[in-house]
Amino acid sequence: MTKKKVQPWAVLLLSTFLVLPMTGFTGMSTAHAATDTQNHWAKQVLNDWQTKGYISGFEDGSLKPDQSVTRSQLAALINKAYGFTQATSIHYTDVQSSDWYYNDVAIAKAEGYMEGYKDSTFHPNQQVSRQELAVILTTLKKLKSSNSANTLTDTVNSPSWSKGSIGAVIDSGLMKGDEKGFRPKDTTTRAEAVTVLDRSMQAATSAATVYNTAGVYGPASGQQSLAGNVQLNAAGSTLRNTIIEGDLLLGEGIGEGDLLLDHVTVKGTTTINGGGSHSIHLKDSTFANVIVNKKSGNVRLVTAGSTTIQQLLLQSGATLEEETSTASGFSNVILSSFIPSGSTVSMKGHFDAVDVASSGVSIQLESGSVEQLAVSANAANNRINLPTAASIGTLSLNAPTTVNGNGTINQAYIRSAGVAITPRVGQTTLSSGITAKVQGDTLGAPQATTNIRKDDDKDKTSPPSAPEVTEPQTYNLDMINGQATLPAELAYAGLNMSDMKITVTLDGKPYSPLLLTSLHYDSASHSLRFAPFTVKEVNYGKIVQMTVEPSGPSSLLKASLKGSFRINGAVGRIADLQGNGVTDMLISFRRGMDVRTGPIVTTTESGRDGEYRLDLPPGVYTAELQKDGYLITYVTVSVLAEQYTETDAVAIPNAEQDQIRIVLTWGEFPQDEDAHLIGPAGDGYGFHISPTDDHNYIYNNEVYAQLEQDQQESYGPETITIRKRTDGEYLFYVTNYSAMNSSSAATLSRSSARVEVYVGDASAPMKTYDIPNTGGDEMVWRVFDLEVKDGKLQFWDYNSLFDIVPYSPYMPVQDRTQLNDWKQQMNDEADLLPASLTLPYDTTPQQAVELITNGSDSNVERTITSIKPVQTSTTANSSTVTTDTYLGLSDYKNNVQLLQYNGSTDAQQYDVTVQFNIQSLETSRVVRITVPTVDTWLSEAAAEAQTLINRYAPEEDTAQLQAALTRQQALANDATVPDKIATLKQLNTELSNW
Repeated sequence: MTKKKVQPWAVLLLSTFLVLPMTGFTGMSTAHAATDTQNHWAKQVLNDWQTKGYISGFEDGSLKPDQSVTRSQLAALINKAYGFTQATSIHYTDVQSSDWYYNDVAIAKAEGYMEGYKDSTFHPNQQVSRQELAVILTTLKKLKSSNSANTLTDTVNSPSWSKGSIGAVIDSGLMKGDEKGFRPKDTTTRAEAVTVLDRSMQAATSAATVYNTAGVYGPASGQQSLAGNVQLNAAGSTLRNTIIEGDLLLGEGIGEGDLLLDHVTVKGTTTINGGGSHSIHLKDSTFANVIVNKKSGNVRLVTAGSTTIQQLLLQSGATLEEETSTASGFSNVILSSFIPSGSTVSMKGHFDAVDVASSGVSIQLESGSVEQLAVSANAANNRINLPTAASIGTLSLNAPTTVNGNGTINQAYIRSAGVAITPRVGQTTLSSGITAKVQGDTLGAPQATTNIRKDDDKDKTSPPSAPEVTEPQTYNLDMINGQATLPAELAYAGLNMSDMKITVTLDGKPYSPLLLTSLHYDSASHSLRFAPFTVKEVNYGKIVQMTVEPSGPSSLLKASLKGSFRINGAVGRIADLQGNGVTDMLISFRRGMDVRTGPIVTTTESGRDGEYRLDLPPGVYTAELQKDGYLITYVTVSVLAEQYTETDAVAIPNAEQDQIRIVLTWGEFPQDEDAHLIGPAGDGYGFHISPTDDHNYIYNNEVYAQLEQDQQESYGPETITIRKRTDGEYLFYVTNYSAMNSSSAATLSRSSARVEVYVGDASAPMKTYDIPNTGGDEMVWRVFDLEVKDGKLQFWDYNSLFDIVPYSPYMPVQDRTQLNDWKQQMNDEADLLPASLTLPYDTTPQQAVELITNGSDSNVERTITSIKPVQTSTTANSSTVTTDTYLGLSDYKNNVQLLQYNGSTDAQQYDVTVQFNIQSLETSRVVRITVPTVDTWLSEAAAEAQTLINRYAPEEDTAQLQAALTRQQALANDATVPDKIATLKQLNTELSNW
């Protein structure tokens, strides 16, 4: 059983692979029907679009439905049809502000469905293939990738950048095949583009609500409910009195503008891609999960009134402000690892929990408080500024961090070297062997130490005696779920339950104290204790308030106390690889993300059918799972203030003797990473185990390798086990199959992924690999190769990121016929490459030179892997020729292009290595390419011109050609290279007319 997935690099590949004529999109009145669509299969939709003004005809009254559509034309069609109007700045070298398509290209970039190339070009006039259209549609519609391309013979071997998108548009019904198949490499006609976009608009109408122009949306009173997703793309807009059952997208079209959400409830995920330094205002609104990911600059979010945000994930810098304190505002804030280094996050207000997974970020706590702030182990070199007006309750530092300012910190737990804290700290606890600089002093010793500051009158060894006279006062009752602690000064000797009158409310409603199971007073801890409220959905997020008053005039309690707590906690289920519940699993919780050492906040055990539930304050925790016979594994648990969530986890049993178990884990994003194992099969071929290929390799009724766990919702684990060792080479790699809107933030390199290899029943891994954070957007993590020989293991550690899937000689095929067919296709294509090639005189710079002019229509991919200059006896003594002096790669890297004319005295030769691939097979050929001098090309062009003049004069007008030839003949021997190039260009221009 395979799954449908989104390939996260689909958007990236728009800027790598997609390059899209626009004459004819204006001129014909929309009131007149086209002259060339009467008998066309797409007549109805074309005429409908013409009537609506989405598409215009040519000057001759035609629509040219079968003409190929270009990249710029497609952008114009999409923008017109979808009502996209918000543009962003563009700096493409081949798109000028005077071009008709300039604004459409700018809008396409702003909307994120089509971007430029890495060389700062856009290629507006390149035709769009059908597979490229599939990628654009997948990005535009945010479709989920699919393996349905495997069902068609002409797409089963399509390249990885388009294959998932082809499957997505097939599944969605937006694009279809015909008797010839999907035809992925065919160019898209205007009729096809209009038909497909029309389908996509019909789907959008039923599935989403889109606001692309500024305005006030939603009723003035009452409330509307929207069933699907909502997109808001215009600055200066207000959305009010609305319940959104799906997701909300605040798009890039908002730019640096403002926006107001007033009495809005979003039950899905809210994604914020736009907004400026003034603000996105959130008034009396409720949000479950919010993601902020702005490509440039910070977004300012302001909560007012009763607004609550259960969990806020920052993938870019932001300013967070709470205007009022009538609600929780920002409850749990996560600074993800995708925030660019050097960014700033500013906060004003009262935050339950802030979890930092970013690195190199400036965190400004301008005013207010954070109850719990935790820096994860991989989050290095962050700077926290804590001014006088700000405070932190509990600070957990698991990575090098600098904390400056004059604010206060109640407790600091330091578990990493490289920590420096300037603000006043009430209590500091260091892990063994760690030193840190705190308030100017260097603290630390081989064992954990504490620096405790207390007032003398609070350091009591025995309870006080009851005073004879007490002025009426109301004290704070420090409460957590299951316990209410009295201040030390009120814990009088002899105090008991009979001295207290207790009143309890649950969410403001009376709650009988008799329902507090096992309620009693513990004099040793001077606290009231009771059985904790069960963390379950019916009670989750509700406030329990307790008031304790003197029971009467003779009561030893001489003051009133009041306190409250919110019912929060962690709930979930622990299951094994087969989905069976695992009981008696010890679950230990540590504060922060990926915190695997240090103090444990609390523990629990899984009960019947593996279920667990316990009280925990809001925040992010790392839960450690431990039980005999199982690997020690970790899971990230988010506890939200008001939203009930369940976090399930997988318990991985120890492998059996001689088995090899490979475990992949990662962070929250990308949501879905996939493990791949390629290895030798018993039949002499190979197997490929992955979520999108076979889950099991079985030979002679024995399971040799098996994918046991495929996790699609972040973190992992994903496990593959080699159950029966076969001598040969194994290859393990990881791919990224998720997508985050139109952003490239969800990259492999920033996912904190880890691979552990366990051999036999060992509880500790033999090998551990942490993904290198390159900061790039590579698609494949090649982790290791493994050789098995006579039962012994030899690892080769690659631990590197690449853009292509690695090759293995054991890449499986269905049968020998298929393998031989692929080899034949590849070799036939490679044999078409000439052994040598001399560039003709009409070659111009930046023009792609076709190395194979009669290539087959196969699925063989061609890539140039190197271009090396050949140092001959003549060039060795001339000026140095670098690799890219005259010859370089074309945009697609499958051909070469002339970079500049050869103005030297010698021809230059290059050995160009061309690699041919089909599936996992590859071969290469070398072609020697000669770049003649300008003098040689001038002589060749002049000879051709003279031949034409002799042949056609005086019957034809050869005056212009003769003029160009005369210019060449008049060149002096010492003419400059620019003069020679200008003469050559004039000759080639005239020759092109013949």
